Amino acid sequence: MHTVILVDFDGTITKEDTCIAMANNFAKKGWKMIEEEWRSGKLTTEQCSLKLFEFMDIDQKKLEKLLYSIEIDESFIDFLDFCKIKKYRVIITSDGFDFNIKTILSRYNINLEFYSNKLKFTDGIINAEFYTSKECEKCGMCKLNVLKKFKDNNTRIIYIGDGYSDICVAKYADVVFAKNVLLSYCIENNISHIPFNNFSDIIKKLK
Repeated sequence: MHTVILVDFDGTITKEDTCIAMANNFAKKGWKMIEEEWRSGKLTTEQCSLKLFEFMDIDQKKLEKLLYSIEIDESFIDFLDFCKIKKYRVIITSDGFDFNIKTILSRYNINLEFYSNKLKFTDGIINAEFYTSKECEKCGMCKLNVLKKFKDNNTRIIYIGDGYSDICVAKYADVVFAKNVLLSYCIENNISHIPFNNFSDIIKKLK
């Protein structure tokens, strides 16, 4: 039996959500109304992001400077070392952006496979590409599609997450580690899960 671990990025690997950090630092007043519409399901991730970009005074250098200040979970590298010993395959699944993931991982000399939306600057203008499911447009990058890509009778899927974009995929994983929004959802909907605060907790449970 092979083990594939799918892990959320923003707020799970990182100590803070990079997309919210972008809005807090670069968006004009009023952006939180857009976020609330996303949380309530009135806006998809793509619609929310594109609206937020209109509110932002941002360029590539400003974003890089912000991302350099964002830290990851102190025990995440230990977690990767543990997974390497166990021969577990670790893959990031994010409804955030590749630019943010690459920038932060490079600071820590971490090289991981990941699936996410794409963010780019063209002539100084920020834009993005999204990978929504044909069946559901809620998330920009469908994590359930990633799970389906790796799930088979000889593969155990472990999912680690904290937020709204982790809800759908958590229903289909073999093992779920949850905190924050995802934890509340699992409790309310009787989805089997293991609570965690950091990756040190996860290492102990997997041992």
